[in-house]
Amino acid sequence: PLTQLRCCHDSVAAQTYPDVTHFMVADGHPQSEVDSWPVRHIPLAWNHGDFGDTPRTVAAMSVCSQGFDAIAFLDADNWYEPNHLEALVGRQRETGAHVVTATRNLIRPDGSLMAVCKQSDGDSFCDMNCFLITRAAFAVIGAWAFKDPRASIVDDYILWSLIKTSGATLAHVAEPTVNYRTLWAMTYIEHGEVPPPGARCMLRS
Repeated sequence: PLTQLRCCHDSVAAQTYPDVTHFMVADGHPQSEVDSWPVRHIPLAWNHGDFGDTPRTVAAMSVCSQGFDAIAFLDADNWYEPNHLEALVGRQRETGAHVVTATRNLIRPDGSLMAVCKQSDGDSFCDMNCFLITRAAFAVIGAWAFKDPRASIVDDYILWSLIKTSGATLAHVAEPTVNYRTLWAMTYIEHGEVPPPGARCMLRS
C-alpha cells in the first residue's frame, strides 16, 4: 500500500546522517505518485516473485555503478529510526569494518512494538534490513544475487553466510534502529502471542 511506502520513504528522508540517496524499486507494480518523491524510482516491468531479491539486486547494481560508498536495504513495509544511518556510519568509521549491522525492533502489523529481536544479532544472523555494506564488500552482493532462485525464501541467511565466509570485517550497533514489521507466525509464538491473520509459516522440505 502507498501508506507503507510513504512510511518507508519518510523514515529515510528523516535520517540525521546528511548524505543519503534513496532508491525505490517497484517490482512490477509501480505507484505513479512515487515519481514525484525525492527518490530515484526504478520501475520493473513485472513482478519477479522472489521475495524482493531482484529489486534489491537492481538497486545494488545502480548504487555500485554510480560510485556510492555503501548500501543499506529497507523493505517497503519497514522503517528506520532517524539515527539509523548515522549510528551505522559512525560505527564503520570507528572500526573500519566492511559491513556494519544494526539491531531491530519486532513490530506487529498495527505498528506497535512487540520486542527487540534477539535473532538478528550481527553474529549468528543478520536480516537484510539491518545491513550497511560498504564498497569493499559489494562483491558479496553479486555472489548472493546469482544464487539458485529457489533459495530466495531464505535469502537473508544466504547473504549472511556469504558475508561471514568472505573475509569481510564486521561491526554491530546494539541500539535497535530498524523497525521490522513481521508476519512470521513463529515470531509471535516465540513471544507468547497469537499470530495475526495472514501470518506466514516457513515450510521446510
